[in-house]
Amino acid sequence: MNVDNRYIKVLDSLTQPRGHDHAGDKTICYLTFETKDIQYVKRKLNEGWLELAKNKGLNPKVLSLHSVLKKFFEQDEYRIEAGQDAVEDEYEMIEVYDSLGENLKNQEIIEKAILEIQEEVLTKENGILIISDLEAIHPYSRFGPIEQKIYNEIKIPIIVLYPGEIAGSALKFLGFYPEDGNYRSKHF
Repeated sequence: MNVDNRYIKVLDSLTQPRGHDHAGDKTICYLTFETKDIQYVKRKLNEGWLELAKNKGLNPKVLSLHSVLKKFFEQDEYRIEAGQDAVEDEYEMIEVYDSLGENLKNQEIIEKAILEIQEEVLTKENGILIISDLEAIHPYSRFGPIEQKIYNEIKIPIIVLYPGEIAGSALKFLGFYPEDGNYRSKHF
């Protein structure tokens, strides 16, 4: 089944009443697609998928993780100070790069961004959050640990546009990370 049809199945699952679900009590849906389709999914999101969600009675809001990371890295004081000193030394640059990833995780930048935008989505009737640009968090993290940290605070339906593979009941981020079966979500 192609990614367009799976997107429609995700929307249908969000608009139809559901009973008990083995994936947990939150409506978090992962729309998986091959990494070669990243640009296609971005284009479809902007050229029709949002309108399709609206036509099904949903009120979508998109959170780009690329934008979240860009904003964080532009403002991170460590990056500004240490990056200037490390430009001449490859090993120092790697250390700065690794430290930026640790800062991102330790400050829970992505988690905070999701919970912050959730407050806006909560004010909308039939609001849903679509999380895009997941590939931007590589190599700092995968999305599974982020979902685990905020799972109990989620109050809205979320669609995660997930570049990777479904491997049984596990997901494989970007198709090369180890299989991770700790997601409490529905996989499409």
